[in-house]
Amino acid sequence: MKAKKVVCALVALTLGCAVPLSACGETKDDALNVIDDNNRNWYEVFVRSYYDSDNDGIGDLKGLAVKLDYIKEMGFNGIWLMPVCESNTYHGYDVVDYYTVEKDYGTNEDFKELVQEAHARGINVIVDMVLNHSSISNGWYQKAIAALSSGTTGENAKYIDYYNFSDEQLPGYAPVQNMTGKYYECRFDSAMPDLNLDSEAVRGEIADILDYWLTDMDVDGFRLDACTSYYTGNVTKNVEFLTFVNETAKGIKEDAYIVGEVWEGSDAQIRQYYESGIDSCFLFTMSAGAAYGSTLKNTFSSLENQPGQYFTNLLLEYQRVYDIGTQAPFLCNHDTARAANMLVGERQVKMGAGLLSLMNGNVFVYYGDEIGMICQDSSSDPTKRIPILWDSEITEGQVLKPPQPGINIGAKAYKYPSVAEQQADSESILNYYKAAMRLRNRHPELARGTVESLDPPNEYVGAFKKTYDGKSIVVLVNLSEQENYTVDFSAYGDVKVVDILDVSGKSKASGKKLNMQPYSIAILR
Repeated sequence: MKAKKVVCALVALTLGCAVPLSACGETKDDALNVIDDNNRNWYEVFVRSYYDSDNDGIGDLKGLAVKLDYIKEMGFNGIWLMPVCESNTYHGYDVVDYYTVEKDYGTNEDFKELVQEAHARGINVIVDMVLNHSSISNGWYQKAIAALSSGTTGENAKYIDYYNFSDEQLPGYAPVQNMTGKYYECRFDSAMPDLNLDSEAVRGEIADILDYWLTDMDVDGFRLDACTSYYTGNVTKNVEFLTFVNETAKGIKEDAYIVGEVWEGSDAQIRQYYESGIDSCFLFTMSAGAAYGSTLKNTFSSLENQPGQYFTNLLLEYQRVYDIGTQAPFLCNHDTARAANMLVGERQVKMGAGLLSLMNGNVFVYYGDEIGMICQDSSSDPTKRIPILWDSEITEGQVLKPPQPGINIGAKAYKYPSVAEQQADSESILNYYKAAMRLRNRHPELARGTVESLDPPNEYVGAFKKTYDGKSIVVLVNLSEQENYTVDFSAYGDVKVVDILDVSGKSKASGKKLNMQPYSIAILR
């Protein structure tokens, strides 16, 4: 794609130098059937890189509010905000003040107005809650250091217990600055001291923080950061702490939605954390962050002799393992390569979104994936969080500053056209994503249904049924990249085609026969 005005401006500000096909085919009835519960289509937003309302080059909360109608139109009814508390870093995972919104984003009142506007549109809002560690600039840590340097008496002495200090340098510990023979735990970074989560005082502070965000700020729940690191290497204690957080949050707001970042390599490891009672854990095994290769990407592999049945079996296996709680599948997030890095070419990028839409639970989509943004350097976190491209010609609202100074945004990150261009193209990645989320909003069975395998028409076309609240749908998925197949769906009972999601828009139903083009999905009811 030709690098146009906005992309050139982005690159110039970064370094000072220059550097489809989707369609929802036949739809017999366009009515939505959105259930107001915690099974939602979630959209992950990095405020700093989203929309700039005041022309300072940085995304902000008022800018996000401007785009709520866009988010709703795309079919998302939930927003996960990456950290919005006051912080010293671009990413916000080192919290300076848990009660104050990051000044680059706006004010606490701006946040309240955003939530109010989101709720008016039927959109829930959850925020990233970082409880494993704070910033080294956090008042708790500063008071703890003051107490250590002046003796362990006085009003600041209690804060020593808020962190894990040692008289010897243990693994994961760093020296306390300007203090000989004193060390503190900081598993992620020396600027992020780990909290002592065994401290009753710290747990009391956490309870107050949860209450503030659920009550005063009216959020609908939390994404919990770094759940496997609360007590490094100790699953039992991690689960116990998660139980405390979950019970505390739900004691404040009964229907608060809690999803945990449990970045483990197997489903069995992730499943252990559901014993805490939290609603969801992210399904890392299917994502671009999978330790041993994405199970969803394997669906497309030519090494799979029966890709249709492979995908069906994947759904059945997730259903078997995750026998409690709600799954939280996603293709990528702010810590991984992009979905368009994991999947090869525009057709696979679309079909990846299509398969995601068929998963049980709450699906999460990372901002910019709906236009096929890519990550040019998967080893650099800031490059995973660059601004979404709204319009190639118009700079209004466009975030022009990179997340971190000196990071190359690069025109190549925008492999596919801008939001505005893709909105005008019925066969774009964006419109495919919109159609995929619409499927979930039309058919509650997709998110909530019990999965049952059906006899597949052939090795490439998968067939399964999902049943919820006494109603069922049949789902057919053609995972062949090249071949189209005509399927006689009378074998699945007295059903008719009600939706087709197709990367080419050419699949058609006639009578009891359905011609399925390559990479196509059909819903029968």
